[in-house]
Amino acid sequence: MNLAIQKQRIESFQREGFSFDVIDSGPLDGQPFVLLHGFPETNKSWQETAEILNQNGYRTFAVNQRGYSLGAQPQNRRDYRSSTLVEDVNALIDMIQQQVYLVGHDWG
Repeated sequence: MNLAIQKQRIESFQREGFSFDVIDSGPLDGQPFVLLHGFPETNKSWQETAEILNQNGYRTFAVNQRGYSLGAQPQNRRDYRSSTLVEDVNALIDMIQQQVYLVGHDWG
């Protein structure tokens, strides 16, 4: 585990000039879950799930995905391709520097 990541919260991350909002909660040393919302939800849709996971010792990262974060709203349709969305999530996972449980629903 990377101790630098454990000791600080991640409130946002950047990729290709865009800034993505993150709700980081739970124990700093907990096994991480990355929670991906569906359409037309936001990261707040994971609040109850995150609370349950946090109470059971897991750390959660609920991401506002491309188009939902105020700092990540490109105008071109091609900027919303599945491969691009995957790379956004990979950028967060690279920051976490651990294996994660990846949870999504709908388009998440």
